[in-house]
Amino acid sequence: MVATVKIRLDNWMLTGAVGDHWHARYLVVICGKPVPDLPSTGGPIHTQGDGLIHVEPKTSAEAGGHANLGRFFASAGVAFARDRIAFPTGQGYRDGDRCPDGATGRIRLLVNGRPHRAFERYVPADGDTIVVQFGP
Repeated sequence: MVATVKIRLDNWMLTGAVGDHWHARYLVVICGKPVPDLPSTGGPIHTQGDGLIHVEPKTSAEAGGHANLGRFFASAGVAFARDRIAFPTGQGYRDGDRCPDGATGRIRLLVNGRPHRAFERYVPADGDTIVVQFGP
């Protein structure tokens, strides 16, 4: 068993170590409708198609700030940033695009129910619930 190390530095939490393994729940909601879980992917930050982000860094280049949401979504072919999300199917949403009901949407990131501004740079912590929303 690998020990988990948590160190708080002001507003930053450094969690985990190389060889550790932790999980965060995720959900993507587009115009009020949940998107199905992403299919199983590979790499140090991935999903097994189970609605969880699995973080399993094997090297220091995969740990810390490198184990972020941008890398997670990229493992599934999804482009994610503060103002857009685009799926490998070709569907994409940018701030200012409209939902089917005509409402103007924007991208939001909620971590444990609270808005977060790190977007693609956010590093999931063990037990997080992460929601990416596009909508009014």
